[in-house]
Amino acid sequence: MKWRIDEIEAQDGVITAVKYHISHVENDQLVESEGNWTFRKPHEDVPFDTVTEELVISWLKEDEIINGNPVISGRILEQHKELAKEKVVAPWKPQIFIPNIKG
Repeated sequence: MKWRIDEIEAQDGVITAVKYHISHVENDQLVESEGNWTFRKPHEDVPFDTVTEELVISWLKEDEIINGNPVISGRILEQHKELAKEKVVAPWKPQIFIPNIKG
């Protein structure tokens, strides 16, 4: 998975929230998402001018675990599982045959 931090919010030199972007490719299918995250326990021990994007991403990855489950990256994986399911056309829609050609 690729993470990116697009914006940060800080108060008194402490990063309290971020706007993130996450993407993941599986079986040649891309799933992307973006959102806002407010840290439950901001890292007050790190001087603001030494913070890197990689560090903030690591904080976000830690903080997204709630009750043992990753709430952001877990949803990305769930979306990939949904993409793998065979699609069924609703009976009220035109029934069109679409060949599934994989080379």
